[in-house]
Amino acid sequence: MAETFSSLTVLMVSDLAGSQSFYRDVLGFDVTDWWAERGGLHGVALKLYQAPDVSAVRPNPPAAGHAYAVDVQVYTETWAQLDALYEEFRSKGARISVEPTIYPGGGPWKEFVVEDPDGYHLAFGGTDGRNAMSPIHPKIDAVFLWVRDLDRAVDRYGKLLGLEVKPEQRYGKLHMFRLHDGSAILLDSNGMDNIPVPEQGPVICKFSTMNIDDAHRHALELGFEVVYGIVRYPRVSFFNIRDEEGNIITISQDHNAK
Repeated sequence: MAETFSSLTVLMVSDLAGSQSFYRDVLGFDVTDWWAERGGLHGVALKLYQAPDVSAVRPNPPAAGHAYAVDVQVYTETWAQLDALYEEFRSKGARISVEPTIYPGGGPWKEFVVEDPDGYHLAFGGTDGRNAMSPIHPKIDAVFLWVRDLDRAVDRYGKLLGLEVKPEQRYGKLHMFRLHDGSAILLDSNGMDNIPVPEQGPVICKFSTMNIDDAHRHALELGFEVVYGIVRYPRVSFFNIRDEEGNIITISQDHNAK
């Protein structure tokens, strides 16, 4: 079975509150007391610690043969995404220590560098990763769940997944939950007032758990209907839940079977 991990780059900073403000307000990170991330914990994720004194704040020096230093390397999928980030950061007053530069020998590779208040350098770069076979990227960015009672659905799914309900993620009749892998669940009530709840339907998406029995109990306590399972196999156990809107979701646990 494939193993999934995530890692966070630890930065010792001279002013924790100031650094948190910079990463939140200038670079658009989601900042909590535990981490600062953009794109989920599988995107770019940092751990900011208050340094005991200024001598503990130590940005990297340039590597041998390199013109500038890098402390965090962030990869983008396309140059369009890279250019959008550059314009966003520049408009918010970020210090751009290296302007966008194209290096022909790297694919070609395009990169720019942002310097944070402590002199740490975040390099944003990538190749222009357009797929020659299709203009559509083979990646699921979001899953839509159609709902009629948006407030109820937001409360229910926030508790199911242990996610904070953020007012800034409400867009009229749509609410977006940003997941830790960078994808999203979109609860959409647009035009759903007179649409009947379907009696049957397919599974829309799947979430994972480390304990299938705890997850089963948790879903029941939140009022979800268990419509199938728990089914147990040597390598995987799963069950299906259904909400009041007719959306069906699988919850599964992978086992370390040999």
